Amino acid sequence: MEQIRTGQDIDRRDLFENPTTAFRPSAYWFWHSIPTEEVCHAQLADFKQKGIGTILIQARLAMSRDDYLSPGYLVAYRAAAGIAAKLGLKLGIYDDYNWISGHAGGRTVVDRDDLRERHLFWMSSGDLRGEISGIHPPFTRKMGSDIFEWQYEGGRVEWCEWMVASALLHSSGEVGSLDEIVDVTTQTSVVRSDGVSCTYAFDGEIKDGQTITVFISARSTTSRLINYLLPEATVRFIDVGLDPLVEALGDLVPDPVGLVFYDQPAAGFYKWDQISGSLGNSLLFASTLPDAVLQNTGQPFAKTLLALLRNVGPDTLRLRAQFYAAYSALMNDAFSGTLRRWAERKGIALTGHEILPHISSWALNGGFTSIDPRVALAVDFFGIDAYRHETTVDSNNFVAQLAPKLGDSVARSNGRSRCVVETYASAERTPVRAAGQWELTLETMRAQAIRLYCLGTRQFLWHGVYQTDGRDNDPTPFANPRFDFAPGINFEPWWGYHDLFSQETARISAFIEPATPRTPVAILYPLHTAFAEGPRHGHATHIGAWCEGLLARRCDFMFVSEADLAKARIEDGQMLVSGLVFDALILPSVTVLETKKTVRALETFRAAGGVVWSSGDRLSTVCDATDPVAAVASTHIDRMPGGSDIDALLAGLPPSGPVITGHPADRLWQWVGYEDNGWWRIVLFNDGAAALESEIFFNDGFDCEVWSATTGKIEEAAAFSQLTVTLEAQEVRCLRLRQTTHGGAGDGHLSNQPALDLARAVSLVDGWSFAPAASAAFVPISVETGWETQGFADLSGTGIYRLALEIGDEADWFLELPDVATVVAASLDGRQIDRRGWRPYRFALGRLRPGVHSLELRVANTAANRYYANTPYLGDTADKSGLSAVPKLIPLTH
Repeated sequence: MEQIRTGQDIDRRDLFENPTTAFRPSAYWFWHSIPTEEVCHAQLADFKQKGIGTILIQARLAMSRDDYLSPGYLVAYRAAAGIAAKLGLKLGIYDDYNWISGHAGGRTVVDRDDLRERHLFWMSSGDLRGEISGIHPPFTRKMGSDIFEWQYEGGRVEWCEWMVASALLHSSGEVGSLDEIVDVTTQTSVVRSDGVSCTYAFDGEIKDGQTITVFISARSTTSRLINYLLPEATVRFIDVGLDPLVEALGDLVPDPVGLVFYDQPAAGFYKWDQISGSLGNSLLFASTLPDAVLQNTGQPFAKTLLALLRNVGPDTLRLRAQFYAAYSALMNDAFSGTLRRWAERKGIALTGHEILPHISSWALNGGFTSIDPRVALAVDFFGIDAYRHETTVDSNNFVAQLAPKLGDSVARSNGRSRCVVETYASAERTPVRAAGQWELTLETMRAQAIRLYCLGTRQFLWHGVYQTDGRDNDPTPFANPRFDFAPGINFEPWWGYHDLFSQETARISAFIEPATPRTPVAILYPLHTAFAEGPRHGHATHIGAWCEGLLARRCDFMFVSEADLAKARIEDGQMLVSGLVFDALILPSVTVLETKKTVRALETFRAAGGVVWSSGDRLSTVCDATDPVAAVASTHIDRMPGGSDIDALLAGLPPSGPVITGHPADRLWQWVGYEDNGWWRIVLFNDGAAALESEIFFNDGFDCEVWSATTGKIEEAAAFSQLTVTLEAQEVRCLRLRQTTHGGAGDGHLSNQPALDLARAVSLVDGWSFAPAASAAFVPISVETGWETQGFADLSGTGIYRLALEIGDEADWFLELPDVATVVAASLDGRQIDRRGWRPYRFALGRLRPGVHSLELRVANTAANRYYANTPYLGDTADKSGLSAVPKLIPLTH
């Protein structure tokens, strides 16, 4: 937090050239055992050298739980923090063992069974007796036995203290109103129970056409997870899990240890044999919940529960929305609020991320599709973020996704901006997701980081760097560190090039920092619709369609909450809120709103000339309205929004700032923002394999500065009437410009492509030799296919290619490597020319005299062929390695 404020106060050019740790990559440091001081010295120095700015120590499943928070662990933790301080690294406290914050490696519930998770289960029947049985956590179970045994003592799911929370007698058919529901809780009791099931009995009469729905609460006897509705559970977690770390760190808090980081606090997502209705998982339960629900709904807790499962008349959606609002608020304050108050007493920042059901997706619930997010900290993102000092979100794999955009939105709504994005890799070529992606390349990682910055990220958090690379001949996920959401990037052969990635991406983030993003479109985050309708409703997929469609047309957007709309200022047909300016607002299949204030704000915006569009289902319920609700006046489409719809919306918006085009459009990423002084900042990224061109227009002319993220250098402004920017494959450009009038200013062209004489290109096909290590013998090799097909299938490391390069004509020569897997350093006559971690793989060899020169290429691949060998995770073919296309020698044009 302090680093960001400092970054805004110092000279912006210096910040760009030398980004602070707020902008540099951060990483989890996986501890698989208690490290020695020597290991801490060696690894932390290595992380520093590779450009990482912040480290979060995380004990993983390979470490014994007995070692976690032991005296030896705390001594090592303190030693590591001290070493980090001397190196100029920052540290954050990752708050738990493995993940799912709150359990403190199981210590929270030791001798405090009352803090273990307690859930509500239910069933509907026409019988006087019924049984709840077959309770299981499919979300946890599918991750394997090691995870299951870590979360549950003895690897068993067992329960106790079965109690009837509510019993309702109602029609088996349609229920017209709450008045038709009879509360028979006092006539219903548990008559038999054991650790896995219970039987209830109703002491009354069930007539034909009637059904009884019974809600029963039970507390787990074996789960190490806590009841997140209880603030005392969080207090206990702090006492046994966080305070020991802070006490051990002593004067190293708050510098270099300046934050605490929580990770996916969530109780089990249980299902059982008798589950039915609109709610997909069990609910947490605490004695405080009924009163909270009564206060928010005005209706008895028992009858409100039934509305969660089925239609109970015209108040159904309102009751659901208000129930989950009360439930979420109770959970938010009990866990996040308690943590925040503790963090502020310690003088450190609270950050971390909740479960994000949209992970790796644009649809709001397109990631974790097996869970109902309403039962966890997983829907009210604006409310959750209000408790944090800095926003963090989670992202999976290497595709553009919703998380950073929603993270930036909630941060701005709560008076901040941008976010940290944790990125982890899950396997795509095997069903065992924890096997990860040892085939990850630095180019893939870099491209994802740049996409994330364009979507609202400030800091890239990698999951993670490893203490050890694990064991051979053991494919066990999680317990073998090698397959704990690999890769551990410091064990990738390309790790030595990570500093190139760190420096460039940190500068991109620092370049974006001083500017406000141009966001013509706001999307209303439909919180109460999500509460009322559930994750399978159309609002989730409509959000995805709007987001992808807008980005495909390079139109930036931000999410706003109902509270944002209530405080928005309307001026000249624009909506000003959270420091942003919007010309249009989208309602994505919104059926339920919290308050009439939102409707009035939308009407005011539209009346002032603002653009309002809606799609899918129309508004039907406003929670604080007593009268029937009319649809919000908008341009409405009943279907999923398509390209023509988005084109029509954008055609009605006023132009603002520079105009950017690009060919082909689907490979050009951009970020556009403005400073207070009239300057604009633009990031352009070619996310493709071939060059593309982008054109920039800004009224009658503009000045443009070029800020090089590679070198940190800034070219002084030049005047243009329009500017064509050629972007090579994977090239990124940072440009700063302002509108001006320069008589006679002409068209400009920016390109890093040298003027090469392609007609005189020489293909270097023959004469190559290869060694798998510097100490090994060299053998002939083809450069038309990778080394994995030429007898080195298991080689993961640096292979050395050599060629006696004969130069016939004196000229300035360039070496082009069309296909490299994955990084390469080139040397000529014993002198290193340069290193490349991503395309284009081009090296300026300088002016060479005729004769024979010694060319050496050191190529590092990924670790996949080494670590996936003899496991089920390798796939059908070995990972591509080395050179697989003929290098070319090309002179500069005379």
